[in-house]
Amino acid sequence: MEHQSVLKVTTSKDNNGAPGAAKQVSGQTTGATQIRSDPNFPLVLDHNHQVATESFSILRSRLLNVHNKLGTRSVVITSGEAGDGKTLVATNLALSIGQLGSKRILFVDGDLRAGTATRVLNLKHLPGLGDFLQGRRAFESVVHVTEFPALSIVPTGLVPSKACPQILEGPKWTEFIEQAKLKFDLIIVDSLPLSAPVADLELLTAPCDAILFVVYMRRTNRQALQRVTSRLDPKKFLGIIVNNADEIYDYDYNYYTIRSQSK
Repeated sequence: MEHQSVLKVTTSKDNNGAPGAAKQVSGQTTGATQIRSDPNFPLVLDHNHQVATESFSILRSRLLNVHNKLGTRSVVITSGEAGDGKTLVATNLALSIGQLGSKRILFVDGDLRAGTATRVLNLKHLPGLGDFLQGRRAFESVVHVTEFPALSIVPTGLVPSKACPQILEGPKWTEFIEQAKLKFDLIIVDSLPLSAPVADLELLTAPCDAILFVVYMRRTNRQALQRVTSRLDPKKFLGIIVNNADEIYDYDYNYYTIRSQSK
């Protein structure tokens, strides 16, 4: 039988019976939701992807090294174009660090328009970031605990089609990051690609500490890399993650190169 990766997300019910803040009792999760990965969206939880797991462990170690040395707390992951693998990288990086259990990790689906991570993890029914930004939910009610005690997830929640980028322009996104830093050691945000002709990406990166850029081997062009530093704060640029580097290694995806920075 083919192995299926499953991630359990814990939610509780508020007074109105809606999903609310995550809870844990004596190390056990309550009201768990099972999340099965899409066959086209492999997760490091699936032991059939051992080489990918090892690759993410390298990326994990380098990011944690930057976190420990420079105090980097919030990282936005973006790419040049849609389909370059930023959501695959962001999701698996958060899972890989969360499995360690040494740091409290918050994974945020900040792509409020597409919500790819929310969709592939089957979290569309849960309140999320959009609800917080619009003042409909408190911070605690949009953060959902997983089966890994160190890892929590914030899906997109309910976002009206015309709500962006207005809901990111106010103070709520900065408030969200500030509250997250009080409860978590590291925040990983999946964002829009650089090619999206909207202001969301700049707004998402503004209160965050660092940016990681995913490139797809033989597809991402140099102009896309140049746009990173022209549109975003170059001082926050942490490094490049190469996706689909199969001519270097004999497998589909390899992720590497976070460069340490000096203040």
